Amino acid sequence: MKMKHLSPNRSFLIRSGVFVVLFSLLVSCHNDRNRPAKEGGEQENAAIAHQLTDFDEPNLRALAEKLRSASQQSIHIVQLGDSHTAADFFTGALRQQLQRRFGDGGPGFISPVAVPGQRYAEISFAADKRAWQLISSRKEKRTDFPLGGMMAQPAGEQASVILNSRRAGDSYLVQALYRSSGQSTLALQSAGQQRTLPLPATDGNWRFSSAAPAALPLNASVNQGASLQLGGWLIARDRPGVMLSALGINGATINMLDKWQDWPETLAQMKPDMVILSYGTNEAFNASLDAAQYRQNLESKIAALRRVAPQAVVLLLGPGDSIKRADAGSCQQMQPPLLNTVIQVQQAVARQQHTLFWNWRDYMGGECAIQRWASEGLARPDMVHLSQAGYEQSAQALYQQLMQILAL
Repeated sequence: MKMKHLSPNRSFLIRSGVFVVLFSLLVSCHNDRNRPAKEGGEQENAAIAHQLTDFDEPNLRALAEKLRSASQQSIHIVQLGDSHTAADFFTGALRQQLQRRFGDGGPGFISPVAVPGQRYAEISFAADKRAWQLISSRKEKRTDFPLGGMMAQPAGEQASVILNSRRAGDSYLVQALYRSSGQSTLALQSAGQQRTLPLPATDGNWRFSSAAPAALPLNASVNQGASLQLGGWLIARDRPGVMLSALGINGATINMLDKWQDWPETLAQMKPDMVILSYGTNEAFNASLDAAQYRQNLESKIAALRRVAPQAVVLLLGPGDSIKRADAGSCQQMQPPLLNTVIQVQQAVARQQHTLFWNWRDYMGGECAIQRWASEGLARPDMVHLSQAGYEQSAQALYQQLMQILAL
């Protein structure tokens, strides 16, 4: 039998057709891998910028418009989280990027006095430690803490704290978050001027005082009368721009918020335009974590946010990569027992609740990538926390991806 040879033109057409089909299949597979899947395997259309995914967050367009008009209005971003937030390296770098482009709206919410193991990029404290009793929701089981989880009460007849800024002399609007059983006062002294703010009784709730103009450094004094307690300070610029508040506690999980009395209502008073939930590392190290219960807790927190701040964008910031047993034989054995589960739950909740989700671990390079980060000076030897440079690099990546999602 004679072999039939194709004409050169026909052979070229067939080869071209095969190439087109193969190329289409490859592109399709690549897109499927980068498109988040719905539960059950169904693919979903979601905007993705590298590791940042928009699962149809309803307030995203409004946030973009606010940022475009940042020269005429203030934008407040609030991040709640664990030790990755408490150091203010990540949030400090994110704050700096946003303020550099959209204007400096102030450092935001800070603790009432200095908290051991925590820092703020913009603000530092000076106070006699004996003058204050600091109580932390990290150590106490009580459930009457304010938003942020710290409260300070005078240890004597009178107590004062000095708030210092890296940019001394700049003017701000200062509010105190407080709780008082009766009428009290707050004395503010700065730049040679003194102002006294009335602090009415709060009926057992946490409230913000009226705003007072002040320059930093600021000396704030209170008396012990009326069982006064301070929960923090809200420090804003007297001009438009972005303000980013970092509320982090070392060792915290999402359940820490359950110790904060009426935290959604206090958050509503801060009028956030975006809320970032940055938990998951400590959950991942908990071998007895109930994944279903964890998901339910996360969903309830987002529901509370949507109720009191319906205008705010919600971003779930997944945990970065970490290692529990560096001496284990394989990467899988090195990992915290539930790190993969926590990330999967967060992504599923983000999809269901229509929030943003940033896969920090994926940005770092995936499983056991923190080893490389540590060798490059981007992570600390504990293989859990990053170095300042590592946090700053991560914040820069999130900022760039957020701008891409916002089309800014």
